[in-house]
Amino acid sequence: MGKKLLLSILWFPLTFVLLAVNLTLLTSTLNKKALAQQEPATPIAQAQYAGFFQEGTGKVLGANVIAADSRALLLWSFLKKHDSPMAPYADLIVSKADEYGIDFRLVVAIAMCESNLGKKMPSSDSYNAWGIAVYTGQTSGAMFNDWPHAIEWVNKYIKEHYYDKGLVDLRDIGSVWAPPSVETGYSWTNCVEKFQGSIF
Repeated sequence: MGKKLLLSILWFPLTFVLLAVNLTLLTSTLNKKALAQQEPATPIAQAQYAGFFQEGTGKVLGANVIAADSRALLLWSFLKKHDSPMAPYADLIVSKADEYGIDFRLVVAIAMCESNLGKKMPSSDSYNAWGIAVYTGQTSGAMFNDWPHAIEWVNKYIKEHYYDKGLVDLRDIGSVWAPPSVETGYSWTNCVEKFQGSIF
């Protein structure tokens, strides 16, 4: 009788402990599978991927919630869709836009209108996708060391030469960036506005 009583007393605590262990193992396995499935279908450089997803921002029934800056993912998707050499730098574009307080889509939209996102530049080693210092009749312009240097420079340039002077409207920016486009019904502004609006 004593053994039966002892067994019935220990039954519930032992069952609870075993259930807790099993749930912990199950949760751990599911978390690993969920993280593996979060990776985009097209690989991104490991450093850029790490910028998109950060683990450990919360818990829902023991599962980690993954936080992401969807803006970087939107840019990456847009750049990748158009085979841009700037695609691996999507999160850098967003972080520099934030640093300089400009619209994160602006630099990419201008690059689309000026060089088809860096695919049609006067010189492939110039990294000048924005037509910086390419004046009418010239075939060259500003030269940058690499994409990060160019992205940093153009964000700073827009901030200092446009935003800081109160030129934030695309028509105002276009009248300085591409003056001849004003005479053609703001064609530069219309192009930039179109692509800026398509990044969503």
